[in-house]
Amino acid sequence: MKENTVIDLLNCSKEFYYKNKCKYHDDYIKDIQENLQYYDIISFDIFDTILTRLVECPIDIFSIVEQYLIENNYSGEGFAIARFESEKIARDYAFKTGKEEITLENIYEQINLAYPKYQDFLDEAKRIEIFIEVNYCVPSIDNLFLINKIIEKNKKIILVSDMYLDRESIIQMLNKMNVTSFDNLYLSSELLATKNHGSIWKKVLTDYNGKKILHIGDNHHSDIVIPKEYGINTILFSFFKTERRLGGQLSPNIIAFSLIKKMIMLTDKKLSEDFWLSFGVSFGSFYIYSFLQWLSLEVKKNKIQHIYFCSRDAYLIFKLWKEFDFDKVCNISSSYLYISRLVLGYTQCYIECKNNNKLSEESLSFLSNNNIISGQTNREVLTRLKININDIDLDTFIERFGDLDNEFNFSYLNDFKYYLGSDLLPFLLPQFEEHYNNSYGYYKQEGIFGEKKLAIVDLGWSGSLQYALTLMRENGGVKEKISGFYYGLHNGSATGRIFYNGVMKAAFFSEFEDNNILMRNSINILENLHYANHNSVVGFTKEKNIYKPIFKEEKEILKKQTENLNKFYQGVYFSISKWMNNEEVFGMFSNYVNIQSSKGALAQVLCSPNKLELNELGHILHAPGYDHEMYFPLIWFSNESWDNNIYSMMNRGGWLCGQLSYWKSNGYYSKYTNLYQCVNETLTHYPKILKEFLLG
Repeated sequence: MKENTVIDLLNCSKEFYYKNKCKYHDDYIKDIQENLQYYDIISFDIFDTILTRLVECPIDIFSIVEQYLIENNYSGEGFAIARFESEKIARDYAFKTGKEEITLENIYEQINLAYPKYQDFLDEAKRIEIFIEVNYCVPSIDNLFLINKIIEKNKKIILVSDMYLDRESIIQMLNKMNVTSFDNLYLSSELLATKNHGSIWKKVLTDYNGKKILHIGDNHHSDIVIPKEYGINTILFSFFKTERRLGGQLSPNIIAFSLIKKMIMLTDKKLSEDFWLSFGVSFGSFYIYSFLQWLSLEVKKNKIQHIYFCSRDAYLIFKLWKEFDFDKVCNISSSYLYISRLVLGYTQCYIECKNNNKLSEESLSFLSNNNIISGQTNREVLTRLKININDIDLDTFIERFGDLDNEFNFSYLNDFKYYLGSDLLPFLLPQFEEHYNNSYGYYKQEGIFGEKKLAIVDLGWSGSLQYALTLMRENGGVKEKISGFYYGLHNGSATGRIFYNGVMKAAFFSEFEDNNILMRNSINILENLHYANHNSVVGFTKEKNIYKPIFKEEKEILKKQTENLNKFYQGVYFSISKWMNNEEVFGMFSNYVNIQSSKGALAQVLCSPNKLELNELGHILHAPGYDHEMYFPLIWFSNESWDNNIYSMMNRGGWLCGQLSYWKSNGYYSKYTNLYQCVNETLTHYPKILKEFLLG
């Protein structure tokens, strides 16, 4: 087990790379070697071509600097964002004065001006930034091999880089990679001319007039498109290619996830090409492992005697809890509880009707708001409630709500809730009673009405399952409250239940944190990543004096999704099993995987997903209703007419950052003039740099 400082963590990753670096990309090397004879000069980009940083995104270095400052007793909180913003300010100023490039000195001058609270230790911050850049890069074995072969053939090598670091620092980095034999080094920070604008190539062509040049680099625009305009042939080196993320707001929380993501890319080509498996190894393992550790502490702290893992969301957590014998660690017992919003919702409705002769506002909302989907017809709404059309006064219904095959009009929602609680209640009550009787029998069988100190484990959000079980226990004469442990609790729903339920604790998303952007972008994805080996519970039946769950029929459209999630779980299990045995996972030891680093991972992926994540996660099918009848992808990929649908298209999948990232990457803001304005208004309360990221 390694120490906990950020430098120790970087050393672990670097050491892992040198022990496990990928094999050569033979086709890439062969292609270049076969073409060397046609060129006099071979030009290489430096960053993400000859060498690369250990972090997933270059700007993550700023978070490492911040963490170093904090560990060394400087007041460095927020430094990473200040560093990021100051670079933007410096670049804007340079552009206004006709300059294409800036230096590290320019950036730190802006930090000094814009963020005076860091003035006392700016020299140390700059020193450690350069130290990390110089000492924590690793080489491309492909391009180091090629450089040696090019030297053997007596071809000239030049290096061309858009970078704000000075020549001395760049030379130190190259020396550490054993890159010492090159004819010339062209740095934008020296020439104040860039590849991106093309002006640096004018200098290159002046120095090598009439020579045939081949340039190799990772950036499609500055290393491929632009040099071609100057008559320079190019080859794209894409093996280190990454995309910027800003969802984690450049806090130190993102460091561990950033390192493990990059290390998978650098050392395991096969795994990095298998999205769902690698997604489990890196992303899924972080929050599930840290939740297990958090949960074990909470159940001991609260002296819980038995915990129930709620189906289906807690199935993976339950499997891992049992696999690694957390019952023994915590000196408690545990079991898996078949449960669903439908079953407990209907059970709660019956108790209310029995005790109060009416449904509460919460239950009316459960039956309507939580289950009516935009675009449904009146007939579909009634059918999903299992109302026989022939049983109701059809003329009265049509007069109040329109024809059965009309789209449900949400302006009538309050009237419809009243109609549910009066006209439709006699038809719903038998359903409520049947669910209550069978549920009561099952939960009694499972020990829910016992006198032990009990708790449930679920992903959470509103605490409704805990409330319904507490209500059922109370109705059965049990006064002891049942506790609940969750990923998150939504401020708008959960706080009202705190005084009725037992203990309510959340690991990642605090119920008292206002405007929780991360939770709102996590709910639907996390629910669908926590698959189970069974479908939704729609009720219970009694067979030979044993109550058993009744499952919803499997839907064919979910088959591929289930296959993907099986791979995801394999990846999660791989990492967690190693961490439980005090082994490293791609250079990462378990002491770096905690609630804070997991929140960093969640924020990076779910608030600023890359293109591959957008595609894979965006196609996840989610059922917003409690009956799991209708499924929608988390991202609206359709090119349907916009009309007045912008807000419903924005929010239907429940993954706003994903939807907006997709629109940005596909140029929707320029195609649809009113979209940018709507998105800008929607993101009013988002942090500045995340808002700018999502708006492009």
